[in-house]
Amino acid sequence: MRIKILHIQVLPKLSGVQKVSLEIFKNLNDEMYDKYILFSDSLDCGDRTECIKEFEEAGAKVLFSKHLKREIGISDFPALIELYKLCKREKFDIVHTNSTKPGIIGRIAAFVARVPLVVHTIHGLSFHKFVKFPIWQFYWACEMIASCFCHKIIIVNKYYLRYFKWFKNKTCTIYNGVDYSKFPTSNINGIREKHGKVNVLFVGRLDKPKNPLLLLEAARRLRITHPNIHFCLVGDGEYMERCRRFISDNKLHDYVSLEGWRTNVYNYYQQSDIFAVPSIYEAFGIMFLEAGYYKLPVCSTTTEGIPEVVINNLTGVLCEPNDVETFTKNLTLLIDNAELRKQMGENGHTRVTECFNSSIMVSEYLKIYKSGIRK
Repeated sequence: MRIKILHIQVLPKLSGVQKVSLEIFKNLNDEMYDKYILFSDSLDCGDRTECIKEFEEAGAKVLFSKHLKREIGISDFPALIELYKLCKREKFDIVHTNSTKPGIIGRIAAFVARVPLVVHTIHGLSFHKFVKFPIWQFYWACEMIASCFCHKIIIVNKYYLRYFKWFKNKTCTIYNGVDYSKFPTSNINGIREKHGKVNVLFVGRLDKPKNPLLLLEAARRLRITHPNIHFCLVGDGEYMERCRRFISDNKLHDYVSLEGWRTNVYNYYQQSDIFAVPSIYEAFGIMFLEAGYYKLPVCSTTTEGIPEVVINNLTGVLCEPNDVETFTKNLTLLIDNAELRKQMGENGHTRVTECFNSSIMVSEYLKIYKSGIRK
């Protein structure tokens, strides 16, 4: 019997969440599974063409929703109806939703349409300490209600388990993983301190969660004491213009480069010395695995799931989110100590390759798929 599976995402781009779905699809037997992936039809930063190509090469049929949006709005109601009709028409055996918006609308639509197995992976939560309580309460209520409309809830860290005690019978943790065999290895040890500079790399969306403006503030402070430092920010998003303005206002053009969205980021890892992302909330962060593979020490924060991936004082240095003083101090420690960078980089490489491999992740998801269909 062939199994018909649909993954629901929002953005048609190859960022962290989409890479997880892609990795799962690559490992689903084409003779057993009919694979579908649904994205929002709205335009966003990133390479949509490359994303479609990758999923099609993995044997998936790519669909687009006219009404599914990233932001909460009136379009959510027609999106719910659209997804319900899709599930009824296609008769999927498994619907697997990812992230907050598709996780709410998609779960309800699939469950009401009587899909045999509805799975949701929580790659991040909208209720956290940096939102006001009424908004926190609203997002929390939405998540709790949607959690009633699925059979299995996968969480990418253990930190979030505290919020799902009511659903502990259907909840488990599966850490994200990466297929490192696909990574270029021509220069795994990187080009360290090229031309006497220490290169600091940021990879991710330029948005509130990743907090790139704090990184730029650290750059502003460090340019005085460490003129040999250079910051490279790879990614785009709603904070792009604010970042450009900050760089211009503080005359940081010689110290900071904004690279925009890049599908292939491996080059940047190999040419860097430190990986720095001052997130204010972060469920996991696949970019930490990529940095670890290329032996980069990490400078980040203790928020949410990061300490489960980056071990403080072993594979990187962490501080409380929004603490620009300590973050800058931690960056200074790494900049000034090449031997510490090397040791942490080696530790990080060992940790990510042993603990966060795609084969481990995929095998856990396949167990859930198989057990759910048998029931």
